[in-house]
Amino acid sequence: MHLPSRRLLIGCLFASAAIGVTSAAAQTATPDAAIDAAGAYQNTASQSQKRIESLDDQALAMLSEYNAEIERYEDLLTYNANLKALLASQQVEKQRISGELAGIETVRQEIVPLMVQMIEVLESFIELDQPLLLDERKARLKALQTNLTRSDVDLAEKYRRIIEAYQIEAEYGQSIEAYEGPIELDGRDLTVDFLRVGRVNLYYLTLDRNEGGIWDPANAEWRSLPERDLDDLDYALRVARKQAPPNLMQLPLWTSGEMP
Repeated sequence: MHLPSRRLLIGCLFASAAIGVTSAAAQTATPDAAIDAAGAYQNTASQSQKRIESLDDQALAMLSEYNAEIERYEDLLTYNANLKALLASQQVEKQRISGELAGIETVRQEIVPLMVQMIEVLESFIELDQPLLLDERKARLKALQTNLTRSDVDLAEKYRRIIEAYQIEAEYGQSIEAYEGPIELDGRDLTVDFLRVGRVNLYYLTLDRNEGGIWDPANAEWRSLPERDLDDLDYALRVARKQAPPNLMQLPLWTSGEMP
């Protein structure tokens, strides 16, 4: 810009005009009147110069603002380009997720019947198995059946609990356990000690240690044990409860419908 040159030019024009007017006034007026006229023109010229300087400052401010807006515009162009790339990436991700959701729905349609079947198989197994921990196992089975129709339990959790129930059933065949529970014998409701030896055999011993028996899976009924086996059964119960040191236990086994 050449603003200073313009100021100088306008200032010279005003000065020339003032001199010309002063000369003309000097020819036609008194010295005092000429002095007053020259002062008035100088005042006018000073005010005009101030206006020019003010306009010049405004022009510089506008130029600075313009440059700032240009920089902002360029930043916005960069931001918009990045945003377009982000939106394109999100669209691809959206399509991928939509495809996965469609696949999940297919899996859901297939896994729900599978879970129903798994629960039915577990129910049949408990009914045909030895009557060990029946209350606990039936309660677990009932919870699985209830969870299957609950909307506040997600599909993964329903499946996890079914698998957990299967794992617990499998562990019954790999451990020895003693527990107290009810039993019905010859029309009598008794509380006895049960001994579970894996899934090989299930025994009971009355609390007074006078009666004991073994489960007959072929006929689904209890068979009484001879008195000679009761002490061994009592010792096995104490070992299972960690009340006696582990040792060889001679317990009768029910095989092919007969005891040795």
